[in-house]
Amino acid sequence: MAFLFAHTRSMGLSDALANIGELKGVIANTLKQSGFSDVINNQAEVAGNKNGVRLSILHLHIADRQFWQVFMAGGDTAATQQMLNDVVNKVEHLAFL
Repeated sequence: MAFLFAHTRSMGLSDALANIGELKGVIANTLKQSGFSDVINNQAEVAGNKNGVRLSILHLHIADRQFWQVFMAGGDTAATQQMLNDVVNKVEHLAFL
């Protein structure tokens, strides 16, 4: 059985970051450090694979420094949702000086 889960939230870009590209770079490094492989960071998404799960994060511009963050994960096991929740938690708790 295949599973697909999503999580969305609006967020403001930290003043410590020059632009959304910097945030996406930090997220890509976080995925790599969390054991994701084939991590990509392009204009469309930050994404990677882990244990049969494909995870993708989109950033949709609202206005000024406000964005929608859309997290999606697809996989063949029920662990797909837990992996999505773990990544959402890590990204929501990133700290910038």
